[in-house]
Amino acid sequence: MVSKIMIVDNHVIVREGLKLIFETNRDYNIEYEAIDGQEAIALLKIKQPDLILLDIKMPNIDGFGVMNYVNDYCPEVPVVVLSTIDNSQDIKTMLKLGAKSYLLKDASTDVIFNTVSNALKGNTILQYNVTEIVRHEQRNMQNNFFQLESLEVDLLTSLAQGKKIKQIAVDQHFSERTVKNNLTKIYSKLGVSSGLEAVALAVKNDLITF
Repeated sequence: MVSKIMIVDNHVIVREGLKLIFETNRDYNIEYEAIDGQEAIALLKIKQPDLILLDIKMPNIDGFGVMNYVNDYCPEVPVVVLSTIDNSQDIKTMLKLGAKSYLLKDASTDVIFNTVSNALKGNTILQYNVTEIVRHEQRNMQNNFFQLESLEVDLLTSLAQGKKIKQIAVDQHFSERTVKNNLTKIYSKLGVSSGLEAVALAVKNDLITF
């Protein structure tokens, strides 16, 4: 059975490009097109696509407005956001509103087909780079909460990697005493008393990656 796709994007070059991509796959057909959210909602009142490919930034009614309408009137239609916007807050907002996935417009054809296929099955799937955008912002928020500086994050990362104070001092071009003093400050900020506790808390709160 061929799945009917609706494209909602105010850029004609994007719509034409997507049509060319989907013409290579017999499982899908671009059945409907809308140049903005207002036109998309008008179409959704009389038509029901199997999936919507939705941009965010559009005149009249934007992608958020379309998602709200879908939630209220046709929640059974999966939505895949396809946008140039790589703002973590917009990504999280769209996912909270019920979007099955969030793709950046530089996604490959294989990624687009894989994402659409999963969305039609009711699965949520995110590109690695989209996941990293969200994780990076969450990490920064946690760092701000604990008021950690970049050097302190580096020292915590070194501890998590199993490095001893002597090696950390060599790597950072510090004296061992300076490293110890900085670690003491870190323990105080985190409310812990040892390197082991600091690393455990940092990993739990996604303060470091290693």
